[in-house]
Amino acid sequence: MEQDDQGLTGEVIGVYRTLPARILGWLMVAGAAVLAALTIWDVGSGRTEGLLGAVALVLGIAAVAWALFLRPHVVLREDGVLLANVVADTSVPFAAVDEITHQWALELHDTAGRRHSAWAVPAKRERVRRQQIDDFAETTRRRGDAGATAQGVADEAQRALQRWRLDGGELHGGLEAARTRLAWPAIVVLGAAICLALVAILA
Repeated sequence: MEQDDQGLTGEVIGVYRTLPARILGWLMVAGAAVLAALTIWDVGSGRTEGLLGAVALVLGIAAVAWALFLRPHVVLREDGVLLANVVADTSVPFAAVDEITHQWALELHDTAGRRHSAWAVPAKRERVRRQQIDDFAETTRRRGDAGATAQGVADEAQRALQRWRLDGGELHGGLEAARTRLAWPAIVVLGAAICLALVAILA
């Protein structure tokens, strides 16, 4: 079985990010690319004034886009969930899951009483007031596009949890606890983005 770096060994069922986050992230990267092209054009024209600040701005935008919008994701496996957030990654094995909710985001409540939320999968907010609709009919109609919402991913995780239990998985009183560790690549990138922003301001 494939094993991730936080101990989950089950096969990957799905990897989730919201579409708006991906769009915003890639738009920021595209904006950084345009600024980079303009900077190269200026250098080719012999203008080097403010070059350091421009380069710092380009790299800073790309770093923030990656760390905040493109890197965060949720990996659903056969035996648990990995929440890759902005500066920390949390591995929650199904043996430690007490409840899965989606009020503000995809949220996993463990047997130790802690709640783990997914930055990459927030709850979908309705822009208009909802009318009285049959819940079953709405769920059936929207099943195809629910995967990128907290409710959709929570439903997928709940089904995976039920399959895990039917296959013989049991809660172990928190002995298999959720584990959180710092996401050092993202921390380094965000730290570099802050330094580059200071350089861009002071240059």
